[in-house]
Amino acid sequence: MDARKIALPLLSPLWLGFYLLPAQADIAKTSGGLEIVSDDGNFSAKLGARIHFDTYLFDADIEDPVSTTEFRRARITLTGEAYSWKYKLEQDFAAGDTLAGFRDVWIGHDFFGGTIKVGQFKPFRAMEELTSSNEILMLERPFTTATGIYDGRQFQQGLGWNNHWDCFTAGVMAFNLRNADTPRNEGVGAAGRFTWAPVNNDLSTLHLGASYSYENANRASEPLEADGDYAGRRGPSQLIALTPGDEEFFFGDFGDEEFFLGSQGGTVHGAGLELAGTWGPFYAQAEYTYGNYEGDYRVSELFFEELFDAPPSFECDEEFGCFIGDQDVHAWYIQGSWLITGEHKPYNSKKGVFKSAKPNSPWGAWELTARYESIQNDEISDLEADSWIVGINYYHNPKVRFMLNLRFGDDDFTGDGTDQLGIRAQMSW
Repeated sequence: MDARKIALPLLSPLWLGFYLLPAQADIAKTSGGLEIVSDDGNFSAKLGARIHFDTYLFDADIEDPVSTTEFRRARITLTGEAYSWKYKLEQDFAAGDTLAGFRDVWIGHDFFGGTIKVGQFKPFRAMEELTSSNEILMLERPFTTATGIYDGRQFQQGLGWNNHWDCFTAGVMAFNLRNADTPRNEGVGAAGRFTWAPVNNDLSTLHLGASYSYENANRASEPLEADGDYAGRRGPSQLIALTPGDEEFFFGDFGDEEFFLGSQGGTVHGAGLELAGTWGPFYAQAEYTYGNYEGDYRVSELFFEELFDAPPSFECDEEFGCFIGDQDVHAWYIQGSWLITGEHKPYNSKKGVFKSAKPNSPWGAWELTARYESIQNDEISDLEADSWIVGINYYHNPKVRFMLNLRFGDDDFTGDGTDQLGIRAQMSW
């Protein structure tokens, strides 16, 4: 007899039982986003994204930047948990390549009431730096952030811990002076931030904060710079201060037309203060950051002009060039807004930052904005940049926003006064 004719009747109850068993499936959640949670609850994954599309139009002065369009951000974000371990993986496709596009990439776990993270993320310094790009008031962050005094050092790789309780937040991080896109090096740093919101209710909030940052450019570290994009992104920028890092700039001999000689490496210390608040539809925020950039180097007048875009404003030695020692940098801003449709800007008490308003009506919300900002080097005469910005934000719904900024730039060192009209169409979820 054919064995298959005997086996099939015996197996048929097993197949029937298999089909009658309840299905074990992951759970999909769609409230406010797309999230998948495993049936046993041990794993979750939530998908988010942001699209920021910008248009820049310049009124040129001495400099002649190109008016253009670009994707400022085009990110995919994956967050979730795996057996009580948290994770975040964020890629910005507008950055140019995979490594340059790494933003927050870390794993974390609950630790002493807060969260300890290892990987790549932002050091805890500057209120506006830690505000999400989906929530910032203007198209670009002010000079107290990686847009200015911490230029090029927005994301770093290391270990950090943050927590919040009642009306306080605290965060500390120890890091390597690199992100996924920069060379391996032995530079190290540390940063910490503490905030207090003694008033925080449905009508008003008062926020106070302080931060400290230390960076040491050891072997193979890139230069540490303070820089001011005084006419907005894709416009001209002014180098404000420089600690040279290790080896990159050191070349030539005294007497050459172009040389850069002196002590390699160096440290940067930064300290910041924060004051912000809301009252009904009105909002105001200010920060001040002091930075000390270590220096002990000499450059030729020709190379000084290449670095700073203008001849030195001080006398240089005919033989040994221009000496640059320690540089004290001051960066500050004050900004505010009025939600003319009556909404209230909420406060994120877990992070110690403000969020964007949510429209009260299907017609959306309108917000008038303004900011003044300045950054200067005390040791080099006239090395200062500042700008005025006025704008308007339209929140079509909680996920879609349109922004318009008119920026009046001023570079005291070169005399340039380039202005910019910036427009953004933004969607995030």
